Amino acid sequence: MSKDEDLAGKPPASINPYEVLAVEEKATADEIKSAYRKKALKHHPDKAPHESRDEAKQKFQEIAFAYAILSDERRRRRYDLTGNTSETLDLEDDDFNWTEFYREQFSGVVDTSAIDKIKKEYQNSDEERADLLAAFEQHKGDLDRVYEVVMLSNVLDDDERFRAIIDKAIAEGEVKGWPKYTEEPESKRQKRLKHAKQEAAEAEEAAKELEEEKRSSSSAKGKGRKKNKATKEDDNALAALIQQRQKSRAANFFDDLEAKYAPKGRGTKRSAADEPSEEAFAAVGARKKHSKEKAKRSRA
Repeated sequence: MSKDEDLAGKPPASINPYEVLAVEEKATADEIKSAYRKKALKHHPDKAPHESRDEAKQKFQEIAFAYAILSDERRRRRYDLTGNTSETLDLEDDDFNWTEFYREQFSGVVDTSAIDKIKKEYQNSDEERADLLAAFEQHKGDLDRVYEVVMLSNVLDDDERFRAIIDKAIAEGEVKGWPKYTEEPESKRQKRLKHAKQEAAEAEEAAKELEEEKRSSSSAKGKGRKKNKATKEDDNALAALIQQRQKSRAANFFDDLEAKYAPKGRGTKRSAADEPSEEAFAAVGARKKHSKEKAKRSRA
């Protein structure tokens, strides 16, 4: 048995997949998928604060395992009959690979349309309110931390709404009026808003540049092949670095799982690919900038 197979055979033990995904036993496939996407987005390890990363990894693993059981008709039926998650793995004619499944869930569980759908269902819901107040209590009124942990929250869009919910909860004695919130200087609030505006502006500018590059590339077919080739090469280089970084993070995640579940002394631990340095990203960025400037001079 390979190390990957050994790791795949050691998912979280003794969980109730229905409880993990917070769905009823009669839940439909669509309801299970929707619940999974919400949980996976909310508890993805990359979104967790550094000090909570290990806990988030364990939670995410349970969520992925629960979804793997309930999203497969045969595994779900086996679990319903036995009440034992370990026996759901022993199905005949099943080429399911747990390691590959975990990697897929870790690297990208939702797309843009799924996020939009989740956002529509989640915002202004009882679930969001409960999450907001729980985060407020956990972080003792520190709104910077609250925005880090409340799913799909945005300072520019949600600040007034969140404050109204929190103020009402404080007035009704539902949460404590933590000094970090009640005595927060106006300057700190404005600094938070300013930082959020800067991030939004940078994101908008990046989107505009990408759209302009697409239009330029489309209109310059034939006479701009050299420029397009250079741009494509730079884009490919940047994409490769991003992909390498994502693979490195995923590999580290599975190394942690292997260290936790694989029997000691069975082979040597797989080494993760080195994550590209910030200097590598800077070098590709500089090359892309140089290509753009050169193209502008040639058109002048």
